[in-house]
Amino acid sequence: MKLKCPYCNSDLIEGYIDGGKYSLKWRDKDINFFQKHTTFGGEVLSEDPMAKCFRCKNCNKIIIDLNEL
Repeated sequence: MKLKCPYCNSDLIEGYIDGGKYSLKWRDKDINFFQKHTTFGGEVLSEDPMAKCFRCKNCNKIIIDLNEL
């Protein structure tokens, strides 16, 4: 079964986002200068730098299920 984009109803493509050697982190948009320009700060979402995700090439959205990290 193909997953559909919740924004435009196009088929989603399964893939990965690769963070290189760094863990994946969430940072609020209102972080300070130091946090923004260093690897410090942020909530670690996954120690694994690769996150399974689904991409919609039609509307350029990426969906990550945090429960699968």
